[in-house]
Amino acid sequence: MIARGKLSFAIYLLGLATFITFLSAKLITPVVPVLAEKLGGEDLNIVTVSGAYLVLLALFQIFTGAFADWYGKRRTIALGAFLAALSSILCVLAWSWEQLLVLRAFSGLADAIAGPALLALVAELSGKRKGRAMGIFRSSQGLAFIIGPILGGSIAHFFSIYAPFFVDFGLTILGISIFLIFVPEERRKRKEFVFPLEAFKSIKQNLALIKIACLGFSETFAFAALSSLIPAFAIDLGMAEMEIATFFTIEAVFFTLTSLIVGVLSDKIGRKPIMIIGLTCQLITLIAFFFAENFWQILLLMAFYGFGSSSVYVMSSTMAADMLPEKNKAMLFGAFDALMDLGLIAGPSICLVFLSISRLPLNYSFLLTAIPSIIALKIIFQHKERK
Repeated sequence: MIARGKLSFAIYLLGLATFITFLSAKLITPVVPVLAEKLGGEDLNIVTVSGAYLVLLALFQIFTGAFADWYGKRRTIALGAFLAALSSILCVLAWSWEQLLVLRAFSGLADAIAGPALLALVAELSGKRKGRAMGIFRSSQGLAFIIGPILGGSIAHFFSIYAPFFVDFGLTILGISIFLIFVPEERRKRKEFVFPLEAFKSIKQNLALIKIACLGFSETFAFAALSSLIPAFAIDLGMAEMEIATFFTIEAVFFTLTSLIVGVLSDKIGRKPIMIIGLTCQLITLIAFFFAENFWQILLLMAFYGFGSSSVYVMSSTMAADMLPEKNKAMLFGAFDALMDLGLIAGPSICLVFLSISRLPLNYSFLLTAIPSIIALKIIFQHKERK
């Protein structure tokens, strides 16, 4: 059993290690598409290289969660982070876009190894203040998402396109060291390995948990769709790269600023009110994108969306942490996250199919992205929150 004071300090150390690890990963985000093009990739090849990471991340979390329960959360986080750093440094040696594709897919698998263990460790260290802990964790991620791409692009501009990969490796090793040396974990006997599909059976029997996953799905669906649609929409309106970068930066800023606030607030007033506010903001924003016509309108909507998506994303993880049993928590978190992250695949794919078949203007797809949020609002209003 870890003392309460140490738990509170450990959460901040975990947030620091999370920031460093995610910062290193986001350094290479703006560089990978450029490197894929340099290695002979065409438009569709570049999209495939970028998408391979998300697909592997979404598909393998269920299996890696079970591994974390068996092997230990800290060691699993360290293993996943090290494999991600290794795949990043190997990108420097790639001499074709196909090799880069394989390495980015491997990086997605590596992050899938660390993800469920990280969420389970946050829940373990949070005690009764799970909202606060999840807020710190998600804020650390969000801050890395703001700084990482800008820093990585600057390093590539002033030094070399390969320089961010080396910095990624070094920062990841630093993050791993903080995890292993300073972040505690309750010592338990190594459990018998549980076959991962048992997690889906457990979650299938818990209808409330499936509904919470659907709430998170609405956010990942919208986020992934906007990540694909906003650049094309902005270009149609005559905007350039800097304006597009500004949209995603402002979204990340508001996501980060509100994550800790909504987490702490939910510990006081409950998860349900925060989720309702977040889903309402998310829904209004997605519908409003249909009417947007200029830079300032899109910028305001992206900021508003950052607030709404933060509330939904943090509360989904927090509500799951409230419900999941301690036994095999990493495996169950992996299954829960895998269900949520299906939106990362479904959002862009469904919008692309819709636009291809309907031949409607691009802004009509924003109305499509709002549908999961409408369903999610119906679910949360019917949800009975545990006291």
